[in-house]
Amino acid sequence: MAKDLLILTTGGTFDKRYPEGQWVTEFTFPPGTESAVTDIMKRARMDQDSFAIEWLFAEDSARITDAQREIIAARCASAEQNRIVVTHGTDTMTQRIDPVTGQLSTGPSTAQAIAARKLNKTIVLTGAAQPAVLRDSDTDFNVGLAIGAALSAAPGVYVAMNGIVLPWDATVKDVDGRFRKL
Repeated sequence: MAKDLLILTTGGTFDKRYPEGQWVTEFTFPPGTESAVTDIMKRARMDQDSFAIEWLFAEDSARITDAQREIIAARCASAEQNRIVVTHGTDTMTQRIDPVTGQLSTGPSTAQAIAARKLNKTIVLTGAAQPAVLRDSDTDFNVGLAIGAALSAAPGVYVAMNGIVLPWDATVKDVDGRFRKL
């Protein structure tokens, strides 16, 4: 069986770790280039010949740059697979409501950067509210939802979060951290 699905990892809350100790205020990412998605896929027991996982970088989405968004979009474009899941931090994955103004943010989003390429592929972005290393994490659920969407949806760019799958431009992250239809 060919590797029909490509999973691109970019850090975000999926892969965050919080070091132990007093006065710890910053998170870290695990050393190396292996994402928590690798362990999630083992637990899911998917046929390892049906997907490929590729680590692009590990960054919090609030700190992601336009150059990094371009790396993601370019990799989606160059992939031989037509079905792609991107794990991404939730702050700049797609549109969001600005908590200060209550208005739709005008900041850049990775979904928008990918959609601008007008690829004839099914690309699904997903993230997490809690890191994979935490017991109450939503990572397994969200990546499973994203994979199901990537393998069944028509070509386009989607967001899979909180039990919903919507086109990126019809999805918004609300001030409470939940994703909903715009």
